[in-house]
Amino acid sequence: MKIYDLASPFLNYYEPSKEYYENYFNQHPQIYSYYFDHHCKNKELKLENALKAHPNKIEQMCWITEKLKSLTPQITKEYEKRYPIKFTKDVYIFVGLGGSNAYTYRSMDPHIAVCVEKFEQNEAGLKVIIAHEFGHAVHHLFTTHNGIDAEDIQWRNPFTWLLQEGVATYLSTLVVEADQDIYFAYQPDPEWLNFCEENTKTFINVFQQDLAQFTSAEIFKEWFSINGGQTFGYSRLGYYIAYLLVKHLVDEEGIENAMLSWGRSDFEARMKTLLALFKL
Repeated sequence: MKIYDLASPFLNYYEPSKEYYENYFNQHPQIYSYYFDHHCKNKELKLENALKAHPNKIEQMCWITEKLKSLTPQITKEYEKRYPIKFTKDVYIFVGLGGSNAYTYRSMDPHIAVCVEKFEQNEAGLKVIIAHEFGHAVHHLFTTHNGIDAEDIQWRNPFTWLLQEGVATYLSTLVVEADQDIYFAYQPDPEWLNFCEENTKTFINVFQQDLAQFTSAEIFKEWFSINGGQTFGYSRLGYYIAYLLVKHLVDEEGIENAMLSWGRSDFEARMKTLLALFKL
């Protein structure tokens, strides 16, 4: 595993101009083309916003960059102790324009990307986001290790997303000690967690209704994207649902079997059954 720090050169010579940003994006076309295609829409508007916000965050982003570089090996070693996997692919730390905070990509051959502008100076939150993204990598590598082919997984199925995010969140609780809200928000957000705990049945009922009437893309935006949350005023409620489902699977059969459940022929039916339990 190699960590590529693309943030420090950008921050060390920072200039608040569109030309400076574009020149830097062009120096790393593979990283930024994927980022803008999949994780940061409306580039021009976001660039204008970044030019206003970033000059006051240079010191903070430098601190976050150094923390990410030092914390990542600690967390990956902990995962490698627990599971028969080895992280051999790359980690990219860079400055984005306020799209996704971090993501795992290239499917079962996972690389990790982390965008420093999206985080606060909260070490517990940084540990959790690292553990969460590498939790996705663990899940994918462990799946391959056990003979499940990526082509057999329905990647655009909301039940797949529930398993993915539930597993990553659950795994992060095993390797990082933090307050419960940080496992979901990557920074303190007790209000979000309190809403989830007090309204679980209500929003799971709405989630099930949405599954029956909206497209996968619409489900993703409302329930899994930071840009969603129109129904209840809180985004990413799907992560809480995901954690509840995976925690139930883990209690029944252990985390390793839970990770492999998307390879079962009855995967979707089983997830629907579990989801119904939380309405009662």
